[in-house]
Amino acid sequence: MSAIATVTSTSSTSQAPAPLWKPASVQPRQLAPLPARKDLPVSSEQADKAVHALLKHAEKAHEKRAKSDLLEATDADEKVFLVVGLKQAPKREVHKPVRIAVPHPVMNPKESPVTLFVKDPQRTYKDLLEELKIGFVSRVVGLDKLRTKHKTFEAKRQLLKEADLFLVDDRVMVEVGKSIGKMWRDAKKQPIPVALQRKGLKAELERAIASTYLNVTTGTSLSIKLGTTALHSADELLANLDAVLPYIATRIPNTPASFSNIQSLHIKTSTSVSLPIYNAALKDRFEGTGLTAAQEEEKRAAKERKDKVAAERKQRDEDKAKRRAERSATKEGKGRLEKKRERTEDEADDDEEAVAAEESSSAVVDAAAPSSDAAAPADAPKAKKAKKSAATTASSASAGKKSKKAKSSSA
Repeated sequence: MSAIATVTSTSSTSQAPAPLWKPASVQPRQLAPLPARKDLPVSSEQADKAVHALLKHAEKAHEKRAKSDLLEATDADEKVFLVVGLKQAPKREVHKPVRIAVPHPVMNPKESPVTLFVKDPQRTYKDLLEELKIGFVSRVVGLDKLRTKHKTFEAKRQLLKEADLFLVDDRVMVEVGKSIGKMWRDAKKQPIPVALQRKGLKAELERAIASTYLNVTTGTSLSIKLGTTALHSADELLANLDAVLPYIATRIPNTPASFSNIQSLHIKTSTSVSLPIYNAALKDRFEGTGLTAAQEEEKRAAKERKDKVAAERKQRDEDKAKRRAERSATKEGKGRLEKKRERTEDEADDDEEAVAAEESSSAVVDAAAPSSDAAAPADAPKAKKAKKSAATTASSASAGKKSKKAKSSSA
């Protein structure tokens, strides 16, 4: 069932509504058109010389190894790779390999084993392959068997060595990726997704096996398999090279979709040196690495959003640190003393203001009252002072009597 469904009307006369709007996150990525081979600045003559020289070198190296290793059989088959040097590296790694169709298959499934990961039950797909007479798939592994029988590290490593190419049903691609881990990605043998529910299943599997693949990493050097020295001739390798060049010009993910991002192209075998077939001019070293006006605007807007988020986060951290300091000061007792001291100073200021207000009001009253009334408040402090001195004299006299009585009793 489709993830984005349309609601059909119950009435037979009404028309079906238009499909729901798809957000940009689920819209398919628009691929740039492939350029023609003649429009690319790669010399066919230089590529032809490099391929013939590489095959001749591989043949001589094989003869030399055969003479030195008389008791051991040597394999004359060596893989041929196209090494791509980029000016601007991909922004992030892509775990799904990029499929590139080539006129001559890069492997022979009768000689190189192919393993297929499928949904459960495993027997259903084995019977389906036998019914369609598909004999180029050497092994079928179900998801449940992958999780149980090939759970340990040693079992996974043994399974990795058994095949040169791994295919996976696109419906269980995520589950298989979680089960096998990063070992397949490190060995550049990521399972290739195929649609097993299609009618032309045999053609789908043949296309997957006949194609070559580009594994995109975050570095500036990428490699693509063009064929082998034993399976392909020089003309077949050149034909595969001509088919691959338009793809690397525009279809490398997370990089500028232009051949100006290509710095160099070399071909090599597994044991040989790299032979150059293209090198960008020194004056064009940084051409194609700049951003367009739209990309510059998008980059500026992204930087503004990032700065705004950083400023908000910094403000929140400062407020949090301030509140934490206040709480810690209160727990240690410092905060209480500081607050008490502030309250005492505020109360003293209020008292001074109140006293000043009373003095000013009393001065106004004294100015308005007669002189006889003014003499009475002045005598009040003297009377209080005399009364206080009398009380002090009486208390000292009583203390003297008690001391004399204590001496007489002791005698």
